[in-house]
Amino acid sequence: MTTDIVIATQNRRALLKSTVGCIVERTHSSYRLMVIDDGSDREDAAYVQALRERRWVAYVLRRERPAGIAANLRQLLGVAKTDPFVFTDDDVLCPDVAPDWLARLQEAMACRPQLGILALNDPQCALNNSRGDLTPDGDVVMCRNVPGHLVLIRRAVLEAITVPDGVHSPVKRLCIDARNAGWQVGYLRDTYCQHIGRYSIRWHAKDYQSDLEQVLPVDVKTLEPPEACRE
Repeated sequence: MTTDIVIATQNRRALLKSTVGCIVERTHSSYRLMVIDDGSDREDAAYVQALRERRWVAYVLRRERPAGIAANLRQLLGVAKTDPFVFTDDDVLCPDVAPDWLARLQEAMACRPQLGILALNDPQCALNNSRGDLTPDGDVVMCRNVPGHLVLIRRAVLEAITVPDGVHSPVKRLCIDARNAGWQVGYLRDTYCQHIGRYSIRWHAKDYQSDLEQVLPVDVKTLEPPEACRE
């Protein structure tokens, strides 16, 4: 089964390239990679389009002006065609994630009909939930919310819930509203990814490339991608 993986990005070209490279290298299930370009400047927008032309990604949705993560979440229903699909920010570091991470997410969700949002285990999963929020259920830990890194989401969740603009941490808000609507939220206990933000990289500085290369598992300057659509 092919699953759409949608990456949201804005003016973080080096981070986007590392995330795409990591996903391509570490995903052995069938997938289709897409990008929502949320109003990047001309140089970064041209780079995103180049990814499409070189078949790093299968589809690009371009916004002329930034709309924010909440708008990106609302846009997913029109971009992703599979059910469920994966949403992620553009700053995921996943060199050690199991190559079958996507299959593990799919299998865990398929046997739990009320599980609407499922993420990989990320250091922020524990930080964002109190001990009382965590309920083990086999290979899944049910929780209050998960960060926005490689998250498998059922279409029915986004069809029923609208995250308004201006909300701090929209993915967390989506999780909380989903739970209030009767859905379960969780993360896999033994399949991990990492958020590049934990390395305190200078996101908006023009010279952050050298900092980034110190923590990335791949050479972002020379990595040549295989086909973005792996069937």
